[in-house]
Amino acid sequence: MPKTALDVTVKDQDGKELFSNRKEYAVYDLHMPDNKEGWLGLNNWDITAMTHIDLGLKPHEVDSQTFVVPLKEDTKAAVVEATFYYLYEEGKSAPIKKVSKKIGF
Repeated sequence: MPKTALDVTVKDQDGKELFSNRKEYAVYDLHMPDNKEGWLGLNNWDITAMTHIDLGLKPHEVDSQTFVVPLKEDTKAAVVEATFYYLYEEGKSAPIKKVSKKIGF
């Protein structure tokens, strides 16, 4: 099932990784035990018997993430990099957009 993902990393001035996080966005249609008509044996193509779980992004929708990254006193700069990927198969992806920003202290 195709998904998208946002990878965020923070590295110090020496290139040492201080922080890394990934958030995946996806939409699932699943047969759940509480949906007796759709549990065990019902044709998987019967979308009316599935539970819809929407963890995706809609067009033009904004998702905001806030991360607190503790830094050592001797940190002079940090590079924050965010990459948004299209995950089209298990283990296969294509970057859609990559942004990098250096912050000095």
